[in-house]
Amino acid sequence: MKTTILGHTVEYEDNARPGIIYLTQRLGPQEAKVFFDQAYSKGVAYFEDQMGYDYKLEHSGAEYKLIKI
Repeated sequence: MKTTILGHTVEYEDNARPGIIYLTQRLGPQEAKVFFDQAYSKGVAYFEDQMGYDYKLEHSGAEYKLIKI
């Protein structure tokens, strides 16, 4: 699946949907932007949602990919 967050295209599997909700509804735009900035500059950003699940936000080309780990 794909969605757009803060103007970025994000690809994700269904099991990563809680991470999408975390980025779009639980965090403010400036807080979520930190993860996109890090993924852009380092290639990857790791974070944990409010339920304790871990995610990896990868940047490649023009898109991002969110993976539940």
